[in-house]
Amino acid sequence: MSNPPPTDAPGHGGDDFAWKVHEALDSWTAKVDTKASIALAIEAAIAGFVITLSTNGGRLSGLRGYRADLDHLGLVLLAVSVIASLAVVMPQLSRRKAKRTWSTNMIYFGHLRRWDPDALATALSSELRTTTQLARQLVEMSKIAWRKHAWLQWSLASLFVASILLVIAGA
Repeated sequence: MSNPPPTDAPGHGGDDFAWKVHEALDSWTAKVDTKASIALAIEAAIAGFVITLSTNGGRLSGLRGYRADLDHLGLVLLAVSVIASLAVVMPQLSRRKAKRTWSTNMIYFGHLRRWDPDALATALSSELRTTTQLARQLVEMSKIAWRKHAWLQWSLASLFVASILLVIAGA
């Protein structure tokens, strides 16, 4: 009677776990994109409100002294917040890297599109190769997810400070 293969052997528990991590990374990335889209909508609404208040006769028009400085700083931080949200939702295609490394990866759609179907079928039959590529993909996806979450943190922090400054400027 033979022993079962270790769970971290290719094609077994390790691969299953890796694909679960892949799904989690995909979910986290989708969630941060959704959160950034919501933040972007809020930022756009605040920007519209500030523009309205900055027109002739508005609460933020004709500010002087420190209130004008707070207004300007608030507007800069609001712009930083918008840019950071846009950085989150911007597709992360890594075009140059994908063009260079497509033949060594078959998980990322940017690589898959270059494969010949017959060559891909042959490559998919090599479990060790797919495990290595899955590991590489997990690292790349993790970097993207981390970067997107960091940009969202910057966006929300900038939005928070910008809102406080603009309220104080208009008070």
